[in-house]
Amino acid sequence: MIIDVQFNQGSASWPQLREGVLAAEAAGFSTVWNLDHFSGAMFKSDSMMECFTSLSAWATVTSTINVGTLVTNINNRHPGLLANIVSTLQDISSGRLILGVGAGTSPNSPYGAEQRALKMDVLTPMSARHEKLLENIAMMKSIWAEERDESFIGFPRPHREPPIIVGVNSIGLATLAGRHFNGVNTRFNHPDRAELIAAAKSAHGEGEFDVSVWSPFVPEYADPEHPFHKELAADGVTRLIMFDHGAPHLETIEKTGRYLA
Repeated sequence: MIIDVQFNQGSASWPQLREGVLAAEAAGFSTVWNLDHFSGAMFKSDSMMECFTSLSAWATVTSTINVGTLVTNINNRHPGLLANIVSTLQDISSGRLILGVGAGTSPNSPYGAEQRALKMDVLTPMSARHEKLLENIAMMKSIWAEERDESFIGFPRPHREPPIIVGVNSIGLATLAGRHFNGVNTRFNHPDRAELIAAAKSAHGEGEFDVSVWSPFVPEYADPEHPFHKELAADGVTRLIMFDHGAPHLETIEKTGRYLA
């Protein structure tokens, strides 16, 4: 199983995050992920460094570890802007980006407070958010296409399209992700975790497919002999992303490295 770490870029200063990312690379983590939020309030932080600016900085101080978004709200940016951002970050990182996307929150969710504060539309019902996800990614891919419309001439495109994974909380979105994208992610304690994974894998069919779960940062979870690790493997999980909620703890990151050799 691939073992990754996710940092909360609202929890620490840039120097602390830089040291955390470098420690994760040295320890042997496969990918370092971050959050896509306008405000740190949802994570009890006073602020929140911007998602893709942060990833670009992380990519420039590293050389081997992948960088990823877990997850970027597809409604936060125009798809043309997001396509440009992704192309730029793929260039800066030499193709190390994994693009994690989400369909966005419901209007009444606490996570929708950021959008409400900025007078942004929050789509309803859920099916409309799913359709918007497909629509936005389709536009991005049309900008990147080899045989693209002349109106997109001069628009940047990545030298390699990043894998796209979808954060899911419903069978419908898990099925959509399996059918159209490269992977799926859900939380470690989702009551329907096994069913979500099964639906995504069934919809995807044959071929490589990234199945990831995020959990709290517990070094022992990276141990193949740990019961939780075995439980995830039995569900078909191929990647564990451990979320370090506070400032990066270098000793804990280094400790986890013993399981990553």
